[in-house]
Amino acid sequence: MEPVSVDLRLEGRAALLTTVEGMVGVTASIDGETLVLHVVAPSLRDLQAAVDATLAALNEAESAG
Repeated sequence: MEPVSVDLRLEGRAALLTTVEGMVGVTASIDGETLVLHVVAPSLRDLQAAVDATLAALNEAESAG
């Protein structure tokens, strides 16, 4: 099977870049104040797990302030 990917743009979340740096399958960049994520995984199930883990980490970092 071919890898699957998804791109996410999180407006106003640029400050959270360091939260996702180093996460497996996640490439992150900044576009103005937008955090841009590109998540790649070998299957849809793995992609869902990677996106869930990424969003959970971002939510935790945002909640911690």
